Amino acid sequence: MEGPVLKRKSDLKYRLHRRIGMQNNILRPDVLLLILLTTALNLILSSLMGKTGLPFYLDTAGTVISAVLGGIIPGITTALLTNFFNFMNDGEAIFYSSLNMLIAVAASGFFEYKKKRKIHDYMIFVLLTAVIGGFAGGLITWFLYREPSDSPMIVNIMNWYSAAFGMGEFGCHMVASFIADVMDKTISFLLAMIIIRAIPLKIKKRLWLPGWFHKKISLEEQKTVTGSIKGYLSIGLRTILVIVLSTCLVAAAVIWFGVISYEGKANEIIIEDAAQAGSLAASFIDPDMTDDYARYGTAVSGYEDMLDTLEIIRDSSMSVTRLYVYKPEDNGFRVVFDPGGGPDGGNAAEGAPAGTLVAYEDYILPYKDSLQNGDEIPPVTADTGSGYIIVFTPVRDDSGHTVCYVVTCSETLLVESFTSGFVGRAALLFAGFLILVLVIAVWIARYRIVMPVAGMTRYAEEIAYMDDSIYEQKLKKMESLDVRTGDELELLYNALCKMTGDTVRQMNDLKRQSDEISKMQNGLIVLMADMVESRDSDTGAHIQKTAAYVRIILNGLKRNGYYIEKLTPKYMSDVEMSAPLHDIGKINIPDAVLNKPGKLTDEEFAIMKSHTTAGRDIIAKAISTVEGDTYLKEALNMAAYHHERWDGRGYPEGLHGEVIPLSARVMSVADVFDALVSPRIYKPPFPLEKALDIIREGAGAQFDPKCVEVFMESLPEVIKIMNKYKES
Repeated sequence: MEGPVLKRKSDLKYRLHRRIGMQNNILRPDVLLLILLTTALNLILSSLMGKTGLPFYLDTAGTVISAVLGGIIPGITTALLTNFFNFMNDGEAIFYSSLNMLIAVAASGFFEYKKKRKIHDYMIFVLLTAVIGGFAGGLITWFLYREPSDSPMIVNIMNWYSAAFGMGEFGCHMVASFIADVMDKTISFLLAMIIIRAIPLKIKKRLWLPGWFHKKISLEEQKTVTGSIKGYLSIGLRTILVIVLSTCLVAAAVIWFGVISYEGKANEIIIEDAAQAGSLAASFIDPDMTDDYARYGTAVSGYEDMLDTLEIIRDSSMSVTRLYVYKPEDNGFRVVFDPGGGPDGGNAAEGAPAGTLVAYEDYILPYKDSLQNGDEIPPVTADTGSGYIIVFTPVRDDSGHTVCYVVTCSETLLVESFTSGFVGRAALLFAGFLILVLVIAVWIARYRIVMPVAGMTRYAEEIAYMDDSIYEQKLKKMESLDVRTGDELELLYNALCKMTGDTVRQMNDLKRQSDEISKMQNGLIVLMADMVESRDSDTGAHIQKTAAYVRIILNGLKRNGYYIEKLTPKYMSDVEMSAPLHDIGKINIPDAVLNKPGKLTDEEFAIMKSHTTAGRDIIAKAISTVEGDTYLKEALNMAAYHHERWDGRGYPEGLHGEVIPLSARVMSVADVFDALVSPRIYKPPFPLEKALDIIREGAGAQFDPKCVEVFMESLPEVIKIMNKYKES
């Protein structure tokens, strides 16, 4: 018989099917065309909405079409490409890519697993996509701009909702975003459904990209593989966790490094900007007039013009929020110029009059001496609630002596604001790529690892542990799995199929040989029993009937739950198979005693009783020639002890109760009943009712009460056996 794998590989149809199947991936031309067309549809619709001024985007219609027709991978690819191309025109569009990809995941799952869909199912799907696009999108918009969308529809909804319910700006923005997105997604979904229904079924079947080219293993079948393993973690889940954790760690490291670099660079830019503003301001100040400015202030000609100039320089700077001119003295700074301004910008804080003495702050004290000496000092970070970076620019006279300092202050909150914006945008961008990586990882793990392994494991376990009569049936199931991963897993599957096929054939050969040996053993047993029975002139198919009665009693005990630990299938088979040997010891009894027509004398009865020990010795000698476990052990028990009594008054050893082997107790009931209802040379047969009365009376005295109980319960079967051999 040719191996199943070799036979399949030699088949031209299989090889052609396999070659086509291996092309069933995302690089197929038809799948690529689907992605490009649906991406173009998204871009065209969003462009038309922008040009017509309609308050919709409709940039998810193509995503839904791609996900429904092609599956989750084409769907998220379309979503990502749509946002990438929109990014060319709108620098913020890429940060919404994760939402479009989530909509692709939802569409793919909804149409793949929800086979029978009703109107309310479609409504739930639209609401779900609106939650993703409207609610989550509204949060992203608020996070990016710190203000609501400027869409006319959203603005109108916000105004109406605010007037009707008095809700705050953020709440109105979220409600308006959701309502607007419900309408947008409804139109997009209807448009997508119209296009999908217009596509022929043949094309739909060709476009679908499940990623599974072999027999699909259901979730229930997968659970049968993993359900019995405590603490089980599938290789698919391990693969996904490794990929996702690795991606997250790399992204976190990149974002962390970017934040550090960004903050450092931002601080450098702010300091440089403040220094330039200070240098520019210093160039306008006349150092020879510093003392007059500080003493007389606005009374000095040109003082107010100088204040205006400093204010213009401050407001023209990107980061400077305060700018003033101070002269350091022993007890503090003497104000020369202070045009005002402050943390809130503009003229939120009025400037101090010229000549005012401003005490040194704690963070200035370490630099007090250097400032009084007119030295240049490094930028100082003010340890205040808002936080400032302060740059001191010296104003020198012609001799190079520092007469005062231009002090420029920049808020560090600007750096923190820029940094949080950077982190938020990086996280949004990463979320989109994480979804892409996660979906691909799940796709690969599920279709390329979990399902093939689960299928092979399930069918291999069934072959290993199930009844040998269905081995070939299970082998056919494994072959029908038809794994095509194109890697080592497929090679493993082919090797497993071949090995399993060879094993099944060997097991079938062994089973045939075992059956032949078993038949030979049974034949020898019956032959030996017949040899003994042929010396007994009137036993009348005794071995066949007692074997049948033994089987009936054993089944009854098992049915009633008696001796359940003892009554294994092997034990019951051994007892039934060896039952014909229970009287093998009679081969040693002389014919004069064995076939005596009258009552035996005490001496003759002693000789007759010796057939139990003789049978035990014969079978014990046979057992000694056989290695390992053998059914003859129960044959020994029955031959030696089938004349023992429950009350202990039997022979040869006077055993009692459950000390007597169970097989012997079963045989005792079967043997006595057959002796009662069958004719013997020394007596006629007893009527059935009389025989049954004797058996009932012997319960608890001669017989095991449970054996008698199940024997009586099975009288129809007993009578059927008795009549069968009576007729024959």
